[in-house]
Amino acid sequence: MDVYSEEELFKVIRDAYTNSKKIQILGKGKHAKKGDAEEFIYTRKMDWFEIKGDKVQALAGADVVKIRKEASENNLLLPTLYDGTIGGLLATNEPSPLSTTYGRPRDFTSWVTVLTPYGGIRWNFLIGSRGILGAISRAEMKLFPKPAKVITYEKKSVEDNEISKLVELSPLVLLVDYDREKFNIHVSFEEEKNVGPGYLKDEGVPVVEIIDESREIIIEGDSFSEFVRVVNIGKPVYAYWVYKSGIFKLYDADTEELSKAGVKFYTRDNPKEVYLKLKRLLDFKNIFV
Repeated sequence: MDVYSEEELFKVIRDAYTNSKKIQILGKGKHAKKGDAEEFIYTRKMDWFEIKGDKVQALAGADVVKIRKEASENNLLLPTLYDGTIGGLLATNEPSPLSTTYGRPRDFTSWVTVLTPYGGIRWNFLIGSRGILGAISRAEMKLFPKPAKVITYEKKSVEDNEISKLVELSPLVLLVDYDREKFNIHVSFEEEKNVGPGYLKDEGVPVVEIIDESREIIIEGDSFSEFVRVVNIGKPVYAYWVYKSGIFKLYDADTEELSKAGVKFYTRDNPKEVYLKLKRLLDFKNIFV
C-alpha cells in the first residue's frame, strides 16, 4: 500500500505493532521484497523536498535524481549517484564513487527521522540499518558546491605503489574495481593532473553498474592491500572499492572460503550485527523485515 504522509505512515506502523503484523518499507519498490513480509508499505508518494541554501530537506519518498538535478541547476551537488528515494539511500547508506571526497550518506546527512511503533527517533546512527529498525520518514542533507568540471583517468592495471601516489594528488574520486582477472583504476579530479603513463582520459564521474545486487556481499575495510587480499580469497566475478568508503563490495564470491579465512561479511538482507542487536530493543515484536 502507498502512504502519503508521515502521519499515515506512523498509523500503519502502529497498526502493524498492535496486530503483530510483519511489514516491509519500500520506496519505489526497486529492492527485493522479503518473503516473510505480510504487507509492503511504499513511501513513493511522500515525495516532497525543498532546497534552502546549502541544505535539502526531504520526505522519504523524494526522488534522489530529481533532487540532484534541481541542486545542479543551482550549482550545488548532492554527492551520490543513487537512483532511488531518499529513504532507500539512507536505509542502505549506499556509497558512490563520490564517497572519496564527500563520504557516505550518513556523513552528509544533518539529521534523519525514523518512525517506530513508539514515535519518531532523530538519530543518524540508524542510517544504514536497512529498514529493520523503523521507517525513515524525513531527513535534511548537506549540499556542496558543484565542481565546474570532472576529469577521469582510467587504467586497466594497478602497480604496487600506485594507489598511494594517487592519494597524494587529492582525488575527487578514487575507485578500484576487479573484473575476474585484474584490478582497474578510475581516478577523477576537478582539473587535469599528471597521473603517470598508461591512463586514458575522459570527462565525468566513473559509474559502477551492478546487474545482480542479490549476489552482493559487503566487507569492511579501506586499503588497497586488504581489498586485494579479500578478492584473492573470495575469488568474486566482480568487486569494487571506493577509497574512503570504508567497505569493499564483492559479487558472486566464495563465502565459504572467506569464512574459513576469518573474513567477516554481511549482505543487503542481513545488515551489520550491531543493528540486529539494536532490533531487540527497538523492534522486539519483529514487525519490520
